Amino acid sequence: MTDSFHLPKISLEGLEKIIIAYSHVPDNPTLDILARLTKMGSAAISRNNKFLMDIGIIAGAADKTVTPLGQKLGHALEYAMGADAQAYWREAISSNSALMALMTTEHLQSGMSEKDLSAHILDVSVHKKHAHTQTGARCLIDILLESGLLVQDKDKLTAAPAKSTEQPEPAVQDHGQIFGLQAEDSAPDTKDSTPQAALTGGHLAGQTTMHPELPSIMLNLTLPETEDLTVYEKIFRALRENLLGLPPLP
Repeated sequence: MTDSFHLPKISLEGLEKIIIAYSHVPDNPTLDILARLTKMGSAAISRNNKFLMDIGIIAGAADKTVTPLGQKLGHALEYAMGADAQAYWREAISSNSALMALMTTEHLQSGMSEKDLSAHILDVSVHKKHAHTQTGARCLIDILLESGLLVQDKDKLTAAPAKSTEQPEPAVQDHGQIFGLQAEDSAPDTKDSTPQAALTGGHLAGQTTMHPELPSIMLNLTLPETEDLTVYEKIFRALRENLLGLPPLP
């Protein structure tokens, strides 16, 4: 638990790409590898590391590595597992006492405008107000909405009431297919850290859920060990286009 927090320096979509990239390289990823996976500059990635450390997604001093929570969140985001992603976001936010204190702000309990909440976030964070931090405040608001800790009612943002364990998880926006390779209804295999691409229970091209009698397949690929990420990209593109029948990526 910490009593302060930094802000992200990027939009939620960009931050999710960084988290997914970290989850793909669990052992001492370099900024160069992360930059290739996200197609971002290394500086843009490193600027967000303090926030990701504050909420327990990555850890380490000079060399940052993804935590078990960060790996689970990355997989949930990549595979569009909305309810799981919401739960992991909530767990990450809950690990920071200052962020949880933010949620108990009296004004937030009764409702605040986005502008007022952004200003309050800047007041209680470690940052001064400028363009980067305003983007970070908006990103944090989006994360709180994704986690279900914050709800929006018209033009007001309000802290969500405590949930009963019997209540279903609210629907959240899915952010899957960020890297463009994903079979519908597929799920990641996190049991083995060996580089693998698992397409589990995916529908073949032309197969629909209207015909459950048609076969499903499970394909496990052991990928070659290489630092040349273009090798993986070519394999994934070929699977996407030839096996899943999806259109080529731009």
